[in-house]
Amino acid sequence: MKKNQPANRLSPAKKDRRARFVKLRRLSRLKLGGLLAAALLLLLAGLVMVWQFLMPAPAVLPEVSRDYEQAILGPATATEAQALVWARSNKASQTFKSWISIYWELGESYGVNPVLAYAQAGLETNFGHFGGVLDESYHNPCGLKTAEGGDDADAAAHQRFASWEDGIRAQFEHLALYAGQSGFPLADPLDPRHYAYLAGSARTVGEVAETWASDPDYAEKWTYLIDRLEVTPA
Repeated sequence: MKKNQPANRLSPAKKDRRARFVKLRRLSRLKLGGLLAAALLLLLAGLVMVWQFLMPAPAVLPEVSRDYEQAILGPATATEAQALVWARSNKASQTFKSWISIYWELGESYGVNPVLAYAQAGLETNFGHFGGVLDESYHNPCGLKTAEGGDDADAAAHQRFASWEDGIRAQFEHLALYAGQSGFPLADPLDPRHYAYLAGSARTVGEVAETWASDPDYAEKWTYLIDRLEVTPA
């Protein structure tokens, strides 16, 4: 053997066979990877089809039907379960959702349809997210002002309540007074603007909307929310 000559030099034929083997192995790996990827895609597609089959189709709500003549007084026109689904569909805060049982309990107590009051609270508080003139610390779900009143944009012109139940109760007292509920006005109300001359002056949603806020579209917005709550499936 000559000096400096590699001891295991491969012949051209062996080099060719090795190169072909390496190439085939690489191709096999690529094919296997492609097959695995295709199988994974098929599996994912199958899972999506199964999920779509098992998931119920989203409810198709009927067209909006605003009722400006809807009476303030009366039984609930939707259930608490519907109210919760409706609140969730509007991405309501947990605080807003926690009011449902209070609204339905007080609605029955005052003889006021709780659907109207809860929908109004959704409008006034942006479904519990606030962001307007008032914040959560006021415990004022409907924009009730103080006895002195003032500008809509002035937070100090609005009543601050000790708790959410007090604020909601005051809302029902004000609505019941407007609607002419028997036994109203009350002798010792939480409602700061519980004036005797208001008794029976606004018995429908449309009539209350005209006096409740300065927004010219208040009735349209309020009746829309009422309608959507009433047709929401539980």
